[in-house]
Amino acid sequence: MEYDYIIVGAGSGGCALASRLADDCPDASIALVEAGPHTNRNLLVNMPVGVAAGAFNSPQLLMCSGVGPAAHLQAHGIEVLHDAPEVGQNLIDHVDFTINKRVSSIEPTGFSVRGIARMVPQFVTFIRHGRGMLSSNVAEAGGFLKSKPTLERPDLQVHFCAALVDDHNRHMHWGHGYSLHVCVLRPFSRGTVTLASADARTAPVIDPRFFSDSRDLDLLVEGVQMARRILDAPSLALHGGRELYTRPGQTDAQLREAIARHADTIYHPVGTCRMGGDAGSVVDPQLRVRGVTGLRIVDASVMPTLIGGNTNAPTVMIGERAAELIAASRRKPQTVTVQATAVAPSGNAA
Repeated sequence: MEYDYIIVGAGSGGCALASRLADDCPDASIALVEAGPHTNRNLLVNMPVGVAAGAFNSPQLLMCSGVGPAAHLQAHGIEVLHDAPEVGQNLIDHVDFTINKRVSSIEPTGFSVRGIARMVPQFVTFIRHGRGMLSSNVAEAGGFLKSKPTLERPDLQVHFCAALVDDHNRHMHWGHGYSLHVCVLRPFSRGTVTLASADARTAPVIDPRFFSDSRDLDLLVEGVQMARRILDAPSLALHGGRELYTRPGQTDAQLREAIARHADTIYHPVGTCRMGGDAGSVVDPQLRVRGVTGLRIVDASVMPTLIGGNTNAPTVMIGERAAELIAASRRKPQTVTVQATAVAPSGNAA
């Protein structure tokens, strides 16, 4: 099938790019390719290809296609089309720790005989009126904090959830409670995305290297101590309860150990296809992949550093800006053939 534009990846950036191109170029045909079953169908494209597969899969696709660190590609038997050492490097993510507090009340969302009985009429209320407990997004409140009053801008973010949230809810607890997330907004640690296989259907190797720079752990310890002061406020303290993995009176060493054991991503990975004006960057300021023609990266992987907040809105902006750049440079280059293949799926920006 022949298209004017092909966009690989239907996350925030890819959807924004496709939507904007459809508005700006109503006569153009656009293919939005998402992860799914393998297909041998060839797609013909008359215009540049946009890769919007996210901070994990975009570098993976580049490397599987021969664009990346030469030695790494050769180790997987991939022909090197362009030696780009920074592809898959510079992975940055907001590292997050959650204080979970179990309470006897069934007011928060949770699992218990009384709680399940209470949820039945709530289900009816939600179906009929779209209100009640089931209309909650669970993360009911949030905010930004300065670890020191002398800072010009916040360096910590908090999210309050009216439920126990442990290990991305892969570890469910019987009972009820609430949780307060704390994350480091501008981490110093840097991770990597590398190939496990030359086959793009195999998930890449993701190593965030959280706390490889100890300053991140130092700051998260301060953030957890601040979060505990929030939980000790009278309006919350009156509910009592017990923390799951932390406890009041812990030494700094004990708290550091608990944080190091349980901290994890809050779903904001960026940086693995860094944009820049220097020759070493993966993409140039117009999002074009260096060393190849007709290819742009349109997702959070192009961010040179991590913003101090959620990444979804900036990623949508990247998609909008890419559409402007592509539409402005619209021309008819030589038709190229792109082999469509499945991609190991990853989460979207939040």
